[in-house]
Amino acid sequence: MEIYERNINAAVSQDDDDHILTKASLLDLNHNMRIEVRVRIADRTIVDANAQMTKTPFRICFQTAKFARNIIGLKIERGITHKMSDLFGRSEGCTHLYELAVEAVRLSSNVLFGFEAGDVEWRERRLSDEEFIERAKGFLKNSCLPFKVEESDQVIK
Repeated sequence: MEIYERNINAAVSQDDDDHILTKASLLDLNHNMRIEVRVRIADRTIVDANAQMTKTPFRICFQTAKFARNIIGLKIERGITHKMSDLFGRSEGCTHLYELAVEAVRLSSNVLFGFEAGDVEWRERRLSDEEFIERAKGFLKNSCLPFKVEESDQVIK
């Protein structure tokens, strides 16, 4: 018997020639919230971020929306989600807004990688799995099984 359902959605649009805009939303019986993250394509920097909370389980929760602005200036690169956990206030913040921001950043990163890998190839995948994995491994190293790098494969510097 199902008891509860939560829907999380994310979408990216090209805001202008220099920026993408990623929106992530969460909807369940107790929450209706969204976060928007605007990213400069050239250097992967978050140039704007804001959150909207339409419904929360408690009135005090609305106070946490302000933490979304704290990620402005961060560069989307390895380690960003760790930095974001502190910037979203931990026990003073909202775990759901943090989760939405992480989802927005991850999807933004994926799209930015697509731009770097060649937009058509990223969307239409003309390369074999092996060729695409090898091409993307530097960027997606150890993010999931296809991009896993064994210690024996890594060069010691």
